[in-house]
Amino acid sequence: MDTDRTNTRRRFLAAGAAAATVAISGCADAIEIATEEEIERSAEPVEPDRRTAEEEGFEEVRNETVVIEEEFEEFGQRREFTAETEVRAYLREVRSELTGQEESVFAVVSTPGVTAAGQQLSPLANMDEDELIDEARSEISAEFSGTVEDPVLDEEIEQDVFGEETAVSVYRVTVVLDDGTEEEGYLHLSIVERGDDVILLAGAYPAGVDGERERIERMFESVE
Repeated sequence: MDTDRTNTRRRFLAAGAAAATVAISGCADAIEIATEEEIERSAEPVEPDRRTAEEEGFEEVRNETVVIEEEFEEFGQRREFTAETEVRAYLREVRSELTGQEESVFAVVSTPGVTAAGQQLSPLANMDEDELIDEARSEISAEFSGTVEDPVLDEEIEQDVFGEETAVSVYRVTVVLDDGTEEEGYLHLSIVERGDDVILLAGAYPAGVDGERERIERMFESVE
């Protein structure tokens, strides 16, 4: 599948930015940051192991580079930060007893991390919990015929991601299909670091399908 490029623009001031959810040092030297008029960084794409995706029945449905431009203030000067974010999404068709044909979705969003003016500029790092949930819901809902609504934290689990024990939040959600049919489901969400990048992992599936949770967990653990 060819990679598409989408341009998104966001603006914020350093003084009013939300506290970073993930604190990392960023990939650039402080002197380099201080002398750059415009900061441009690209994230490395993160994907599940191809063999695992095939064995679990997931097909890639999105492979996209999203260009996010942000503005911040440092020493009274406005500066630009351009982040090339990599988005991957995978779909698996499942059979639900309630609605018949439905889908499970796994998505990965990888953003470049860099610290300037005392803050982490990664778009994900500046989101609070509610914003991260909304971002995950948006990525998931974009790939199937319905929306993910009313997330409520059900439990926290630990998984091996990139070789390290990682906290994954599991939310109970309501999946609302385009015809108005509602079904209970689950949303798995985690924020991790790989090198200088900040990465969102998300998976959603209907509650009534045997083995679907285990498939999403294996997708989380297979990313590379």
